[in-house]
Amino acid sequence: MKKIKRFNQFINESFFGKSEEFLSSFGSIISGSKTSSGYPSSRDSGTYLDPESPGTSPGKEEYSIPSQFSTSRNDEDQCQNNDCWTWFGKEKFWNGVNKINNKAVPKIEIDKTPDHFNITYNGPQSGFLLKHKFGGKGDTIHQLLNVLTLELNSYLETINAKPVLSNIKMDLKGNKLSVYVPLEKVQGVHYEIHRRGGLGHPGDFSDLTKFKSRRGYEEAIHKSGRLTEKFITFIK
Repeated sequence: MKKIKRFNQFINESFFGKSEEFLSSFGSIISGSKTSSGYPSSRDSGTYLDPESPGTSPGKEEYSIPSQFSTSRNDEDQCQNNDCWTWFGKEKFWNGVNKINNKAVPKIEIDKTPDHFNITYNGPQSGFLLKHKFGGKGDTIHQLLNVLTLELNSYLETINAKPVLSNIKMDLKGNKLSVYVPLEKVQGVHYEIHRRGGLGHPGDFSDLTKFKSRRGYEEAIHKSGRLTEKFITFIK
């Protein structure tokens, strides 16, 4: 009987103990955290301000970034919050060379300093999901403006600067779009920038009216070719 008891104890400790450890590790992987063994998680969490959420006040929204990078994708429908710009790896992926469904992606470049923020796009006008509230692909070049507000707001959290809306330079020519936002140094406050617009139509700016009561509120409208954009800024 003692031999049987020892054998059962060995089975319980060796097999079931390891099973619990495995299930614990597997659960951690699914939930997106690192396991005790150091197994890489599938996602790293972060936050961002979403300029595409009508009817909500400015706030932070959770998003995740895959830990593995790939230069060839076919899973745009998996981009969290319809934000393939972030989900696929930002400038590292959107470089004009990598591919989605065997098509070369647009090339997007960002240049930011304490006195300006500049973003450029060179690629197809449509066919890709960058960042779009409804996951559309029909106006990829226009979706660059959603990337602008996403990245510029993130940058403005790190510096004391105000976007000089009246001096924004927006240039749309064919399959190329450049938007230059001058930044002016301020003391002790952080600004946000938001926008609404239209490509081939005037655009609906009504969702921006809820910000008019915010401290430091300013607005400006800019046009280039078929593109019309209204920008607003205010103190957070």
